[in-house]
Amino acid sequence: MFTRNAALIAALTVSSFGFAASSAHAQYFGVDTSAQTLGYIGTYSDNSGWLVNHTSASSLSDPAGVTLSSPSYGSAFADVGAGSHAEQGLLHAWASAHTNPVTGNSFPGSAPYGYGYAHFTDRLTVTSSTLSAGTKVMIVFGNVVDRTTWTYSGFYDGYIDMRVQIGVATAMSRWTANYAYGDTAVDAPLLTVNTTVGSTFSVDGKLGVQAKAMYYDPAHVIASDINAEATASLVVRQIPDGVTLVSASGIVYPFVPGN
Repeated sequence: MFTRNAALIAALTVSSFGFAASSAHAQYFGVDTSAQTLGYIGTYSDNSGWLVNHTSASSLSDPAGVTLSSPSYGSAFADVGAGSHAEQGLLHAWASAHTNPVTGNSFPGSAPYGYGYAHFTDRLTVTSSTLSAGTKVMIVFGNVVDRTTWTYSGFYDGYIDMRVQIGVATAMSRWTANYAYGDTAVDAPLLTVNTTVGSTFSVDGKLGVQAKAMYYDPAHVIASDINAEATASLVVRQIPDGVTLVSASGIVYPFVPGN
């Protein structure tokens, strides 16, 4: 069981990231989360379902670790966990997996794993006190992914994946790790949107995290471990003076200039 302090979720409230509430509009927005563990009896899934016109959702799947036995191979210990939390503009997910030998020099079976997923949608309207409707403007968003934990050893496989779509513009940041194939990294921290004053466009963000730990073999009687945890936030990096984004959810996306 991978315990997560409840204070972590409390720290992910909108106020702690500089968001502020404005008057909500009767438009479409929502969140959903899921957490899934697989690999042995007692693992389970927890899904919030799609929550229309909601601004917060959480899921947790954190079963106790178990010792598994096989008459022909001996026994092994396995432990997995996963969780997620979603708000407009702010996503958090974690997953962990661990296996180790108890008796014997190999163990069969599918690798246990954890998977956390968080998703939000919103709608933004471009307003201005100084520019007339229809004026062309360029807004640069930041797709900020903080990999709080990204460690692995032994036989492992996992990823952290963040995808953002704003209007027709898309960006993806993805990190993978595999004991046989090595690591990969693709980071797209900026997303530019060309629009006009008075326009409304959708925002969609999805964060997925997976961690899988394989069992050992006679040539490698070792423990395997992988821990992945990330927080992704959508911020405004660049916006013209006098231009404001009004969200359907009531969230004000913070202006955080790039370094």
